[in-house]
Amino acid sequence: MNGTVVDDVLKWLMPLFLDWGYLIVFAGVALESFFLTGWIAPGTTVVLIASFYSAHGAMNVYMVWATVVVSALLGDNLGFLIGRRMGRELEDRYRGKPRFSRGMGRVRRFFSRYGAATVLFGRLLSGVDAFIPLAAGSGGMPRAKYVLYDVPAIVLWSGLLCALGYFLGENWRAIDRFIGSLGWGLLLGVILVSLVVLAVKRGRGKSRPAA
Repeated sequence: MNGTVVDDVLKWLMPLFLDWGYLIVFAGVALESFFLTGWIAPGTTVVLIASFYSAHGAMNVYMVWATVVVSALLGDNLGFLIGRRMGRELEDRYRGKPRFSRGMGRVRRFFSRYGAATVLFGRLLSGVDAFIPLAAGSGGMPRAKYVLYDVPAIVLWSGLLCALGYFLGENWRAIDRFIGSLGWGLLLGVILVSLVVLAVKRGRGKSRPAA
């Protein structure tokens, strides 16, 4: 999502957050999960902010997590049903739109290469996640199979996002932009490397003989 648009939206949302936080999270995630609004909805951002508020007692992080899961499931299933009923028609209609054609093209390539695993891990790929339900529906994937892969994908994605917001929430803007530009894979890699380095340093510290 464009940084300027995020700033404008958040200026309007922030005063409402403490009173309407869960509703804002629900709406933001549902809109971000939908292919027509996924590129303008600040779903990731509002989850990070809500989780940050949870760390300070203003919200409950488990309620935030549950809200994200339910909202993402509803948004994904709506996209899947639209893809099942009119996916090819939409692809023809929006073929000339660069953002739509790039997103659908990338998702099609992932499906051809990785199959249903695209649903499971696609949420961690910035720029294609909102197109996965549409592509799965228009591609004829059985709905039960789609849900089977989609549920653990959403639980994993939302859990990681809530944890990042809860523990590193004061840096939510940097995290959000990192995810948007470079994707989850690199972010998780940085976190894993940092944890390994920290564990090695602690292990060396414990192994040193006391003076």
